Amino acid sequence: MKLIHYSLFIITLLFLSSCAKEDSSDVNQDKIYTDYELFYNKNTDKTVAVAKFKFGGITGTILELTDGATVTFNGDLLTYNAWYSGHVKEYAGMITSGTFVYTDVDGSVFTNATPSMDTASFDPNFTTIVKSQANTFTWLGNSLAANESIGLFVGSWTWGEDALFFQNQLGATNLIMGITQMSNLAEGTSTVYMDRTKHATNIQGTSNGGIIRSKYRALNAQVQVVP
Repeated sequence: MKLIHYSLFIITLLFLSSCAKEDSSDVNQDKIYTDYELFYNKNTDKTVAVAKFKFGGITGTILELTDGATVTFNGDLLTYNAWYSGHVKEYAGMITSGTFVYTDVDGSVFTNATPSMDTASFDPNFTTIVKSQANTFTWLGNSLAANESIGLFVGSWTWGEDALFFQNQLGATNLIMGITQMSNLAEGTSTVYMDRTKHATNIQGTSNGGIIRSKYRALNAQVQVVP
């Protein structure tokens, strides 16, 4: 998913989307799509467990669990949070694994353990991005395993002057930052974000399926973007 700036425009969109939700008890329970995420952010040293429920599929109507439906992470009840459009609990420090348990209105129980979480970090020598030539970015950490990816986002405080890069090739240890992708980057200081994600789709769930992922965000890097 693309990392974004804290702009008024995006905040407004998130707020409006969070309002467009329904109660889970009002829909066919077998048509609920589940999206689980365990996310550790090293910049804040905080882990967030998030469970999202949607009616009809990944782009369907956001649901809030009601009338006895619940979701827990490692035994802790998750409560609905409009900002996340899902059920959430935050933890201090790094949690690398855990189990979500979702119980629907009909009493059906779905149990899913998170994929293993791996880490990645920036090379201290990664201080400059040259816009006029392709750059090879190599992270510090293991090569990519199956169903794993690295996402890199470069952005300034000006909306639209950013770039997103993605690598999910099995065994990869780097990614290429192409000239076309970097064309909108503002020259000067930019912040670079890096997420390492592992996902699984063969989960316990309804006929509409779902996804579960573990995500690790490295300490952000400050770089100079030059022509």
